Amino acid sequence: MDFLFALLLAFFPPYYRRRFAHKAGRHLVKASVASGLVEIVGVAVLYARGFIDYIPRASIGPAASIEYFFSWQGFILAFFFVDGAIRLLAAIAGQSLGTIPLYVVAWIDAWRQRRAKKKHQCPLVADLVEPVDDGLRILSCRTRKNWDKWMTVMYEENLYEIAGAELAAPPRPYIYLLRPKPDSKVIRGLHRYHPEEVFHLENN
Repeated sequence: MDFLFALLLAFFPPYYRRRFAHKAGRHLVKASVASGLVEIVGVAVLYARGFIDYIPRASIGPAASIEYFFSWQGFILAFFFVDGAIRLLAAIAGQSLGTIPLYVVAWIDAWRQRRAKKKHQCPLVADLVEPVDDGLRILSCRTRKNWDKWMTVMYEENLYEIAGAELAAPPRPYIYLLRPKPDSKVIRGLHRYHPEEVFHLENN
């Protein structure tokens, strides 16, 4: 049953399969091999049958194969043959790829979600930087995805590490707590911080 589910899931890109990948488990790559083969064989059969039916209608008999390839039916079937071949080769290499048209659908869906999320973001305002007993408290209208325990933040020529993060009410719902970086800590990543950098982050 898991393998049958994996056969269906193998056609979907990772964007859609994340929630269900655990059900397919170790069968996903094998299912991709099988589905890739089925897609190639199925499309080849349909292409051959379509070509045979097309021959009597060809404008130039000797060029019937070329005419059929550039017909809408032939071109679509050839596309899915290549799609199946790519998926099969990727699966043999140990990677499960979905079918190309669903990647386009996933990209459009992700773009729509990002757009909707952007509409609900707080208005852009400069950050507030407040000194606290053991460092800084930064209130921002935008999150900093790369601010983790490994990041070192430079502000006014002083170095800080991320001590914690909190959520608050708008217009600056993201609060970051910074404390002076210990001299012994190795700098793995450096962020030169400025309170008005949110305006540049919006454009990136």
